[in-house]
Amino acid sequence: MYIRTSALAAASVASFLVPFMMSAVAITLPVMQVELGATAVELSWIAGSYILALAAILLPVGRLADILGRRRTFVWGTAAFVIFSLCASLAWSVTSLVALRVVQGVGAAMILSTGVAIVTELYPRTERGRVMGIMVACVYLGLSVGPLVGGMMTSLAGWRSVFFLCLPPGLLAWIMARRIEDEWRPAHGEGFDLIGSLLYAAFVVCCVNGLTGLARPERGLPLLGGALILGLFFVLRSRSVAHPLIDLSLFTANRVFLLSSLATLVNYAGTFAVGFLLSLYLQVVKGFSPMHAGFILVVQPVVQSLLSPLAGVLADRFNAAGLASLGMALCALGLLGMCGVDLHTGLLEIGAILALLGLGFALFASPNMSVVMGSVEPRHYSIASSLVATMRTFGMTLSMGISAVVFGFLLQDRQIAPETIPEFLASMRVIFAVCAGLCVAGVFCSLGRVGKR
Repeated sequence: MYIRTSALAAASVASFLVPFMMSAVAITLPVMQVELGATAVELSWIAGSYILALAAILLPVGRLADILGRRRTFVWGTAAFVIFSLCASLAWSVTSLVALRVVQGVGAAMILSTGVAIVTELYPRTERGRVMGIMVACVYLGLSVGPLVGGMMTSLAGWRSVFFLCLPPGLLAWIMARRIEDEWRPAHGEGFDLIGSLLYAAFVVCCVNGLTGLARPERGLPLLGGALILGLFFVLRSRSVAHPLIDLSLFTANRVFLLSSLATLVNYAGTFAVGFLLSLYLQVVKGFSPMHAGFILVVQPVVQSLLSPLAGVLADRFNAAGLASLGMALCALGLLGMCGVDLHTGLLEIGAILALLGLGFALFASPNMSVVMGSVEPRHYSIASSLVATMRTFGMTLSMGISAVVFGFLLQDRQIAPETIPEFLASMRVIFAVCAGLCVAGVFCSLGRVGKR
């Protein structure tokens, strides 16, 4: 019981730490731009390098964790994340900050690929939904308080102080992880496919940059074409080596895992753009300050944080796939509600829709993760959690890609400003309609798992 509690505490704190730092740093970007003299492109690299490194390295790190040890990888990852976060506070240029953010992303990947796997190993199936609910709640708690605390620290002590915020939770997670006595190395003695890992990383980089560059087809389409070719080479490589980066039978012979991964991708593709679009809507259309807009947008993650543990408990007692499908349906309903937002929509209506989206996401996330981890053998736990985290990243990227394409067609490179409010509102309605359609398709995808284990 002691080991279980230590592992859950370490994984939960780490689950809080990674999104907390992501959202806290994001709020400091305008201040960084002024102090470091960064261009808009350089500023996007400061934010995007962390996510790109995280996505590209998640699967290879998950495989290495199975070879070297999941507990060891988690401990090293937590230490690396804290150390390089502190180093980022000393960055002397945009280039140095981007490089340190990349290494910070590698540490985050080591945490995310092993935390869920360790907890899944220690807790029985009957308690899996509850612990997944706790960890998911910590993720949304980090997303919720990150902008508020990060903005406060930036105002009081500058943007560099934000990186020191990782020290208390990071040390706590490291200490708790060190207390875990067990170690899991299901692939001990097997080889690591370096070529396959490089192909996979290149595929992810091309895919992510291609999706975000869809607003300019001459840039985005060649990258997506390159991603397709690299993906085919990766599949061929995985079929030809004795110990591939990923066992492709996870997708070809495991329908539940395949559908769960697709459901994760679709859910994040449909919902991630909400915060981005409403932030612009509240500040440009409604004329609110960034802080005022932040207090309104926090409704969704707060509801998710409060209800995710309850959703996890319900997943242990009822059909988890059915609950996840219901959550996806509520997300689709909330997005359809967003299609009606216009110049005169009241804050209570917006808050109610955000609360509905928070409820839907809470009912989806922890039951879905419970289904994912219950659908694979213990030796695949690290790879499964890495793949789900990668699907989340692809989903978020696709969501922003959809937004960029629609803005490109309707705003045509004009700024979002008071004079372009009609075009912005039209763009927002189209984006929300597309996202709602994705979530409706996701409901049927999710329902394909009901009754299966």
